[in-house]
Amino acid sequence: MIKYKFDVSQALATAGMTAYKAKKTGIISQNTWRKIKNGDTSISMESLNRICAILNMQPEHILYYCKDEEEEKEILKKFNEQS
Repeated sequence: MIKYKFDVSQALATAGMTAYKAKKTGIISQNTWRKIKNGDTSISMESLNRICAILNMQPEHILYYCKDEEEEKEILKKFNEQS
């Protein structure tokens, strides 16, 4: 499971990004903004790219992989069925 290393919405706010500015500029969609505020990491690579640009960070500074045994079993089961 991919997780944020810190409160990305707070970091964006500190950098000057607000929900209004995100909507007005189109840099981050309202749906993506909502996901970030809720800690949901299911955002597009384009959104991650934009967040990296705003925060001047690499993806590995923002996200990390947290092993989830059940999720991993399900993924590997599906993966192995296709082999």
